[in-house]
Amino acid sequence: MDTGPTATEVATSIAQLLVEAAATLAAADVGTPRLDAEVLLAAACGMDRTALYGRGHEPVSNRDHATFRTMLARRTAREPLAYIVGRQEFWSLDFQVTADVLIPRPETELLVELALGAVVHNTNPLLCDLGTGSGCIAVALARELPRAEVWAVDNSPAALHIAATNAQRHGVADRIRFLHSDLFASAGGVRFDAIVANPPYVCSADVERLQPEVRWEPRQALDGGSTGRGVIERVLKTAPEHLVDGGWLLMEIGADQDAAVSALVRGAGFSQVSVRTDYAGLPRVVLARR
Repeated sequence: MDTGPTATEVATSIAQLLVEAAATLAAADVGTPRLDAEVLLAAACGMDRTALYGRGHEPVSNRDHATFRTMLARRTAREPLAYIVGRQEFWSLDFQVTADVLIPRPETELLVELALGAVVHNTNPLLCDLGTGSGCIAVALARELPRAEVWAVDNSPAALHIAATNAQRHGVADRIRFLHSDLFASAGGVRFDAIVANPPYVCSADVERLQPEVRWEPRQALDGGSTGRGVIERVLKTAPEHLVDGGWLLMEIGADQDAAVSALVRGAGFSQVSVRTDYAGLPRVVLARR
């Protein structure tokens, strides 16, 4: 049990720690130093971030101080905040994340939004989240579509474990089938009403030029080969045979890939090919129909 500072220690207040930590993070070129300091200290102290504001004068226990210092050192090394605190919000849901999975991003919510629109008239849709990672897309779809069945496919057992944990957390594990597979290799002859995918789409040569935080994420979830389209091309070779007639394919793409990927999708025999922009106005999702 932590009894507080000893006679030779001086308790540090929440407010003082936040000032010092924000300065440390700013010096390390972290983009949001004060916010990150607050998130880390709240996690270290086991409280909500908003609770920090009214308790700035209070001392931080030795145990929580030590935990915070460890977390701060990790963030100073530019490890992503989500990996340090072990969670990330997506679709207004809280997801567990580890270094085994890509961190869910706001722009990927567009995939969920468009997928919901694509199957709005399906009574009992069968959906595939190809390369599920943390399971954020599969879980969001299952939550929004209570009569849907979702297959969450990934080639990483560690990622599938995280996805299953998140599905359990949000009460949809009974409607998500987790499949360990290299794309559709183990999917058999099943056909889906919609396939949703956020494949790796960064050119191999550009991966090392990504911002430091992104380079902590699994390379296999980022690296799309020499053109950035290697995995996309593999998906397109087999996706048509795993869609029902009139089924939809939705893929997240890089902001400079809309023309090239649209051409590939049309070449794979899809129709009604369109590109939708994300909330920043960047080309982000290719939507096509079998």
